[in-house]
Amino acid sequence: MNTRTPLTVSSLLVSFVLVGCGSDLAPTPVTPTTDAGADGSRADAAPDVPPMPTGVPALGAGSHDRSRVRITVVGSRDDGLNTPRDLAFNPEAPEQLWIVNNGSSRATIIRNVGTAERDARTRAGVGNTHFMIKPSALAFGAPGTFATAQEEDQPTQRNTPADFMGPVIWDADYDLFESGDNSHLDMLHNSPNAVGIAWEADNIYWVVDGAHRSLTRYDFATLHERGGTDHRTGTVLRYAEGMITYTEGVSNHAEWDGPAATLYVSDPGSNRVIRFMPEGATMGTVGITPNYDGTRQRRMTGGTVETFIDGSMNQLTRPSGLALVGDRFYVTDAATSRITAFDRMGRRVDWLDLSMDVPEGGLQGITLDARGYIYVVNSVDSQVIEIAPRQ
Repeated sequence: MNTRTPLTVSSLLVSFVLVGCGSDLAPTPVTPTTDAGADGSRADAAPDVPPMPTGVPALGAGSHDRSRVRITVVGSRDDGLNTPRDLAFNPEAPEQLWIVNNGSSRATIIRNVGTAERDARTRAGVGNTHFMIKPSALAFGAPGTFATAQEEDQPTQRNTPADFMGPVIWDADYDLFESGDNSHLDMLHNSPNAVGIAWEADNIYWVVDGAHRSLTRYDFATLHERGGTDHRTGTVLRYAEGMITYTEGVSNHAEWDGPAATLYVSDPGSNRVIRFMPEGATMGTVGITPNYDGTRQRRMTGGTVETFIDGSMNQLTRPSGLALVGDRFYVTDAATSRITAFDRMGRRVDWLDLSMDVPEGGLQGITLDARGYIYVVNSVDSQVIEIAPRQ
């Protein structure tokens, strides 16, 4: 999931100390050290040290108690869901919840979740088994558009090779979108088995490239006409090659933090959430081959890959879903069916166990609405689940 809302980031994001919580207990608030002043009053000795965070209402407000939240299935196979892997609210039409189905190569749009006006449409236009083949992730981008990543490494059309797949930009108009050729606005290639995508700016997206175990920056530049085929305006830069894991059937969801120029990526194969800063990377002089689009394609050397959240220190096993909302990171665990929230220091804020609701392997994509309600996919049972504070 990727959000288009600009975020404010403190300077502590760049240089921080990871604090791992080694138990399932809620975080203990930090009590600042104090000194007595000349008048007998007490002042904080370290006023710049932020307090440990408190709980999240939609996760039970620190109680880790399912009875403190309301868990509701809001989408199912009856709505056309088929192995959903990611979901996001359309920022231009927040009543629309968009879901990508890896099992059917289609997208489902649910409108007005939880109201009497709720409806659901699953779209499959001509060419969906190429342009939206086995989608693993989506990200809304420039107004009126979104993009998907496809987890496929086999031929999807006659006369196209197995390693041809790459990200696609789509029209996000509810009436025009149809998961096929007529609503795709551009496509670039050479990232098969992609398992994550995040929007940076304009028509620029970061793709978690499973085939090359890399973080690849796709700048589509000028989009071609609806249903077009000219991709030559694009630039493809491959970073951190060989430094990311690929786990078949599990998404590495990603978030771009614009003010900090930092990409966050869940990495289920290494049980961590990484932080990647491309600043300082240099471009190679030899192009990437094969180059199916006639675009500028280069490998990048450098940039910084760091462990932001160590799963072994925070009761994670296979982190998959990732959402950055305000000052919170929300991470789903595909192995344990647990949602965990972290602050911008990488400290665990809260968590909730959904293993009674979602089987192993099902909990992947995650997003939040304006009320702070949490929505996740259950890929195994083809559901979308809403988690809300119990009133």
